[in-house]
Amino acid sequence: MITVVAIDALEYTLVEEFDLPNLKQSYYGKTDITEFEQPRTMVLWSSFMTGENKEKDVLVDGDKEMWDKKWPLEETVFSHFKTPVVLDLPGFSYDKDAHDRSRELLKAYFEAEDDGEKSRIRSEYNSDAFEHHKIVRNEFLKALEGDHDFVLGYFSLADVVGHLNFGNKTMMKMIYKELDEIVSHVKGKVIVLSDHGMKAIGYFGDHSDYGFWSSNFRDFGTPKITDFAQTLVSET
Repeated sequence: MITVVAIDALEYTLVEEFDLPNLKQSYYGKTDITEFEQPRTMVLWSSFMTGENKEKDVLVDGDKEMWDKKWPLEETVFSHFKTPVVLDLPGFSYDKDAHDRSRELLKAYFEAEDDGEKSRIRSEYNSDAFEHHKIVRNEFLKALEGDHDFVLGYFSLADVVGHLNFGNKTMMKMIYKELDEIVSHVKGKVIVLSDHGMKAIGYFGDHSDYGFWSSNFRDFGTPKITDFAQTLVSET
């Protein structure tokens, strides 16, 4: 079985700083996402699963309908497997309701003028992200025990919480340790992959211009996110 732990906004420098062995695995490094003019989450994961730069297809109407985009199985690398499980991946099996809730709370936070109201919204925003994470984590760990030749779990926690809390190093370290612990449960061939990293904008976090990868079976150097589709096919 081959497993992909897809982590939104996993930041290379924090994996290094926190020295997380399961996230690092045997080989790790940065991905090159410079081919994208707007390296957004939906663009990058769509490009990963199809093996092609899908920026124009995803952003054909700007970002208005971006999160409604779903790729059919036959157009993705997942079709090369007999019993794939793909959990919560943007552009394929994403829980859009969870995304909409976080976006609404994020918008409400920046529109709020009262510090007390901002604090309340931040707390609700964080709690909502952690609750969604628990659901995906449980589904992922259950899938690992099943009879599958491919499992992918997408974890948005570092990205969602990071946008409002990247300056809270204690919280971010807790999240990264949680993600490191999840990887410890995976057996067989494993790829950990992020779409992009995250950089500090004051206390908040914004997308960085590279991603993160690690593997327990191959050194990929500085790959493009579109390279991984062919790697997965070669491992079937």
